[in-house]
Amino acid sequence: MSFAAYDIEAWRAALAMIRHYGPHALPRALARIDELRESEDVIGTTTWALIAGAIMELTRERRESEPLN
Repeated sequence: MSFAAYDIEAWRAALAMIRHYGPHALPRALARIDELRESEDVIGTTTWALIAGAIMELTRERRESEPLN
């Protein structure tokens, strides 16, 4: 699987987290990162970091200079 495929899956997981947990999606993802980091799971930590990044991007406010489309 290519890196782009992992990226798409991270975005899908982020959307699922947002749908399921709403405003608590990011804290849950960050907690999962902490758990995986403690168990020294590098791949899991990296995967959840991608998911957390996607959650942040999907839930952020529009930037002042950013066009609507």
